[in-house]
Amino acid sequence: RFVLLLDGREIARGPNRGLRNRWHYQSYRVRSLAPGAHRLEAVVWQVGEYAPLAQVSVRGGFVLKASGAYDAALTTGTADWRIGRLVNTRMTHKGESRAFGVGSQCEVTGTSLLDEVPSDWRRAVTVRGPVTYFAGLLAPGWMLFPSPLRDQLHETKAPGRVRRGPDVLKAGTVIPARSRAVVFWDLENYYCAYPELDVSGGAGAEIRWDWAECLTGPDGKKGDRAAFEGLDMMRPFGDVFRCDGRASARFTTPWWRCGKWCRLTVTTRDEPLTLDRVAIAETRYPVELAATFECDDPLVMRMQPLCARALQMCLHEMFFDCPYYEQQMYPGDSRVQYLVAGLFDTEGRAVRNAITLFDADRRENGLIPMNCPTRGTQDALGFTECAAMMLGDYAWQHTNVDWLKARLPGLNHTLMGLATYEDADGLLGRTPGWNFIDWVPEWYTQSKEGGVPPDGNEARPNGEINLQYLHAIRSAILAEEAVGERELVAYWRAKERRLAAAIRRTFWCPARCLFASDVAQTKFSEHAQCLALLADVVTGDEAARCFAALATADDLARGTIYYKHYLYATYFKFGRADLFFGNLGFWKDCLDWNLATVLETPKTTSRSDCHGWGSHPLWHLHTGVAGVRSAAPGYAKVLVAPQPGHLTFIRSSTPTPRGPVKLDLRFDA
Repeated sequence: RFVLLLDGREIARGPNRGLRNRWHYQSYRVRSLAPGAHRLEAVVWQVGEYAPLAQVSVRGGFVLKASGAYDAALTTGTADWRIGRLVNTRMTHKGESRAFGVGSQCEVTGTSLLDEVPSDWRRAVTVRGPVTYFAGLLAPGWMLFPSPLRDQLHETKAPGRVRRGPDVLKAGTVIPARSRAVVFWDLENYYCAYPELDVSGGAGAEIRWDWAECLTGPDGKKGDRAAFEGLDMMRPFGDVFRCDGRASARFTTPWWRCGKWCRLTVTTRDEPLTLDRVAIAETRYPVELAATFECDDPLVMRMQPLCARALQMCLHEMFFDCPYYEQQMYPGDSRVQYLVAGLFDTEGRAVRNAITLFDADRRENGLIPMNCPTRGTQDALGFTECAAMMLGDYAWQHTNVDWLKARLPGLNHTLMGLATYEDADGLLGRTPGWNFIDWVPEWYTQSKEGGVPPDGNEARPNGEINLQYLHAIRSAILAEEAVGERELVAYWRAKERRLAAAIRRTFWCPARCLFASDVAQTKFSEHAQCLALLADVVTGDEAARCFAALATADDLARGTIYYKHYLYATYFKFGRADLFFGNLGFWKDCLDWNLATVLETPKTTSRSDCHGWGSHPLWHLHTGVAGVRSAAPGYAKVLVAPQPGHLTFIRSSTPTPRGPVKLDLRFDA
């Protein structure tokens, strides 16, 4: 990775995360420089096994290509670049922290990588020359592509307040010699941020800066996220800064941290230490919620900032499942997140980047990794199905047809790869990898990994896996229609009809008016009913009775927060906004527990306090309650069909690629 500096001022950070065969570069234009000498610097690092799992690499290196008259003077491999090794920042292992996948902690001595001056300089050497493209031959190493993303936010601030210990947010706070101070800083919101610390003096002093999503008691159990009396960080994640006595030392880290609480532990030796500045530099993808939704339901109004912040904290150079623990991009999570992201950013850059990375990491058999990019790839056929579903969504929600057309060969390859696991009826039987669908408690008996529905690991077909397969095929129909591929539309429609008929024959239980998870028709779930109803496997009176059974049966395996997205979509398809409003208890709990973001699981003890998939009620407020939906590929038509439930008014603005749809509605008889 690199930070590019011009005359000591930061220009850029990068490169945006990608794959070895799809490595991103970024382009910049520097304007209004005064005549005279200027200094261009790049702080570059590669930390190997200490990097976040989603940070892959080929080897260390740096490329800068200057255009026009500055080519010879600035382009690496041509210009006289000098390099010097930085030694102050040392990566360490994670120790006792439960966080994994997010990179290691570090120790910084003297000053940080952005301000350290190498002790010696050497002429840079070329590790790879210019690529010559002759007779179709590709050179090994990085395959460079322009980044589709805007640069990440990097905004310095000092939010919240100190709850315990000296108020280090006041500039010039002095920690006396031979003393120890512990500071608990409540950020009063969830942040992903680089620590920024300026100090003077205090030779031999040590500052440990830890981060946590919440404070707990000795038992580690989570409760009120605003509580702090008698609580501490039991298993924090953070970094150590060691002072050498210099004035205006500046400390930060190569990668950002996250949470709602910071704990600074300052231990001085024979000199007092002055804390000149304590701050954070917030980082995330630079989008704000463009959609607005006002109504007379206090819970709906209060939960929207919670959902919006969760989405923002899980959107960086790619979609993350969670920022504190994994920072991994999973198709199942990402499909839900990117629908919500359309309420922030109608450009669709982050959406295209996510789908492109999944497509570029596609295997020779067409399957998509469960997480990508990563150094620890998992296989899960159910998430391959979710990756395929994203193309149909894109076809209707966005307008870049040329980009969509370039992705369709990969989509067809994926679906053809899935078809190799079909039985004689066209149903998927034993499939490879972790056949994860959802973290359903009742499903833990199906596999030691959890999340696998009944028969999901057997040669026999499973209902949920095949219903997701049906949705993946329907996605291909939508995408191929959008680009005018009539023959492929016909092919996938025939496939859809055959698979839907096989699902109905195998899993439809007329006695209960429900779709079973297993061939024996002994186990049933919300998941199967939602997927079947959304795909019109049954219609008319049968669909109405199936929905009534979904709404009233007390023995269904229930979907978690993630799969409530599909449950809510089903509620609105059948005109039952009342069920949506009556099913928001989890988000009320998050508010009652003083969370700033949405939990991973519906318990106060949830592992992650920030999980992007829990932001989907924002999507349903606009597409379900306000009823604003795309009615044709590329949002060429819009359907407005509100389902206000108990609301007496709706004032909303829903962004689309063709402009916002604004409603000002009252419901009084």
